[in-house]
Amino acid sequence: MQRPSQDRAADAVRGWRLWCETMKLRGLLTLAMAAQVIVTAVALFASYAATGTREFGIAQLVAVLASAAVAVLLVRLCARAIERSEEKRAVAQSAELARARSDSAQMTQAVIKTALDAFIQIDDSGVVLEWSFQAEALTGWTRQEALGADVVGLIVAEPLRAAFRQRMARLVPELSDTPSGLRFELTLVHRNGERILAEASSTVLRLGGRTVVNTFVRDITQKRAAEEQLVQSQKMEAVGQLTGGIAHEFNNMLTVITGTIEILAEAVKDNPPLATITKLISEAADRGAALTSSLLSFARKQALQPVEIDVNELLEELAKLLLATFDKKVEIVTRLDRNVWLAFADRGQLSSALLNLAINARDAMLDGGRLTLTTRNVVFGVREAMAVGAGYAGDYVEIEIADTGTGIPQAILERIFDPFFSTKEVGKGTGLGLSMVFGFVKQSGGGIKVASEEGRGTTFTMYLPKAEASALRPTGYDDRKIVGGKETVLCVEDDRDVRHYVAVQLESLGYKVIPAANATEALAIAAEGTPFDLLFTDIVMAGGMNGRELAEQMVAARPSLRVLFTSG
Repeated sequence: MQRPSQDRAADAVRGWRLWCETMKLRGLLTLAMAAQVIVTAVALFASYAATGTREFGIAQLVAVLASAAVAVLLVRLCARAIERSEEKRAVAQSAELARARSDSAQMTQAVIKTALDAFIQIDDSGVVLEWSFQAEALTGWTRQEALGADVVGLIVAEPLRAAFRQRMARLVPELSDTPSGLRFELTLVHRNGERILAEASSTVLRLGGRTVVNTFVRDITQKRAAEEQLVQSQKMEAVGQLTGGIAHEFNNMLTVITGTIEILAEAVKDNPPLATITKLISEAADRGAALTSSLLSFARKQALQPVEIDVNELLEELAKLLLATFDKKVEIVTRLDRNVWLAFADRGQLSSALLNLAINARDAMLDGGRLTLTTRNVVFGVREAMAVGAGYAGDYVEIEIADTGTGIPQAILERIFDPFFSTKEVGKGTGLGLSMVFGFVKQSGGGIKVASEEGRGTTFTMYLPKAEASALRPTGYDDRKIVGGKETVLCVEDDRDVRHYVAVQLESLGYKVIPAANATEALAIAAEGTPFDLLFTDIVMAGGMNGRELAEQMVAARPSLRVLFTSG
């Protein structure tokens, strides 16, 4: 079978041949007329010679009439040949035009069929004239079902149809004034009732007295969700930075309070009234420290101690605790994959996060229900990891906590990880629990997602990195009694109150302390040749150099120097 381009070439060759034949016939007609003139002249001369006279008589008249008859016959024959040639040429041109139109229509259909976007063609009243395969996939309606139907009734939700029809009534005039077409967003409804956010581009086409609207439609639901997720992530990052800064300063104040209250408690232990007061202060400071820990957890700035964790063992322990403390109306179910990998995370923080989620689930099941704890292995590609907010593609341990409680309204589902946001009554929660879980998981290099439906419960799914190497505490570790010494300690701390408190505590243990407010002061002390045995430095400090950079520079000058880092 010839391709369209080959067919057009063949038609062009046939047309050229017909044109050449026509020109040849016209040339022959001209030659015939010229020959007729010559024949007529010869006949006249012959008649004059035969009669021996130069007068125009009957013989000459017969010769002229015979010559004219021959000429008429030649003209008619040539004219008919030319007409047949012109008819063939016209037929060839018509066939070529029809073929060109057919090729154009086939090309248009091919473009529509292979386009990534759905194609919908309607008339000015909204009746569907064309419905591509992609439109079938997008909406769930087949081409046979859609052709001849009202497009508004197919893809627009019932409450919005009246407004959409008014919009369509203005669409054709707007498109007529905009030859390049219009691009707009709209919400479609799939055949199964699912809402689809779409981007449409429409153009108007007039065929004689008929007007059609051609529209390409693209599903942008996932794209918009990704954009909103990015905005939410940026917002949470900004809030986290602010929260972390505040918590850091607050933690410095609590360090002084908790430290000095221990000294006071020791001094007034023989005075019951004062001992009671110091105990109240200490308990309040402990609550403040717990609040600060939650804030730092959300801000992803608390010091984690990740180790290899058997999540099944941890969840079994949690299930036992929940069975002993939860109301008997709450059923605890475990579905643990016995081949699940070890996770790499802070065990204490993970326990707190799981307990927090379990308590939230219990609070959502006041009339009883089922709490299901599930583990499994998952392997993420780049897209899957981004979808759950994980740090990278690879192997993860999935921990799922699902309840059958009241669920979370969709309107607030995206805000549940925000700090200080809570659906509980005033006084029933700080709103830091879920934000702490979010911060811990993100700082651990994992991800977390939530799915909920009002009246059908909530499912939190946590993804933690798979452990690659053991980081367990060495065997034989024990909590030994603190023993003082007589060495000299260079104490570098940018907060004045914390620096003074640390100095007092170290001196109470017998050490000599050289205080420095920042890395610059510490380097100046070292440059003077002042002897000291230990560099005791905060990691995060104001100024141009942090604790790690200070230690590297000092150890380069004093290779035998020992360093103790502290933070929070």
